[in-house]
Amino acid sequence: MRRLCVAATLVAVAALAPLPTTTPPTGAAAAAPAPLAERASDACGDLVPKAGGGTWECTFVDDFEGARLNRRKWIVQDTARTGFKTGSTCYTPDQENVAVRGGALRLTARKGEMFRCGNLLRTFTTRYTGGMVGTKGKFSQTYGRFEVRAKWPTARTSGIHGGFWMNPVEKTYGRWPESGEIDIAEWWSSRPRLALPSLHYDGRHKDVDSGWRCRIQKPSRFHTYTLVWQKRVMRFSIDGKQCFARRWVPEPPQQAPQPFDHPFSMILNMGVGRKVGRQKVTPETEFPARYVVDYAKAWK
Repeated sequence: MRRLCVAATLVAVAALAPLPTTTPPTGAAAAAPAPLAERASDACGDLVPKAGGGTWECTFVDDFEGARLNRRKWIVQDTARTGFKTGSTCYTPDQENVAVRGGALRLTARKGEMFRCGNLLRTFTTRYTGGMVGTKGKFSQTYGRFEVRAKWPTARTSGIHGGFWMNPVEKTYGRWPESGEIDIAEWWSSRPRLALPSLHYDGRHKDVDSGWRCRIQKPSRFHTYTLVWQKRVMRFSIDGKQCFARRWVPEPPQQAPQPFDHPFSMILNMGVGRKVGRQKVTPETEFPARYVVDYAKAWK
């Protein structure tokens, strides 16, 4: 109220004062354009404010438009060529496992006949195929903001496993887990409401390095899963609400921020678990199981 009174007084005084004589501007002053409105969006969409001020700058975005995966942004895992697998999953580049359709990426775990999967150095027998894509060699970053909008399969019995995670581009500090791994949202069909963020490194303790409170009510609907990776802390959110934060403490001789101080790439995958254990794939596991990703983005 006091401010309103002061403002009214200033207006009244201005009305009583004689108007100054003005001269139209000439030269450079006349040619100068009016200030432009502040930018409201970038390639990632609406600008996202930083907690400490300013806004995040878009460094990577894929809205999965069109009918094909953008191979300038992603590589597709092919176990028959690389030998890499998770659980009992043979990852393939086939359209049945990796497809872009309806403005979304669709990664599908499937069950079929028994076959041998792998390369000359590593092979195994399985009946399960899955889809995995990553940005290694295409995009990587140290620190920043990383996000996907995605929905999980409808499976509710054990066996389906996938998620949104990050791996180091180089084994700077040695083999896994010494160079680190960041799971932004890891998902199992046996615990469908849990979208688990975790840090893997030398010195990890599962009780404090995983976000067991990161849960969702309706996992087969779209939600946003976000990581803000800073030099000393990582913060994980679901639908804009923080559910886990961690300041990691590595085993000597490493010291924080090691091993999370070098470039990581993004990975999305959908596959199956192992043949044994709590997350094992069984005859009751529901197939096909599809992980649908609306977009993937990163900022710095």
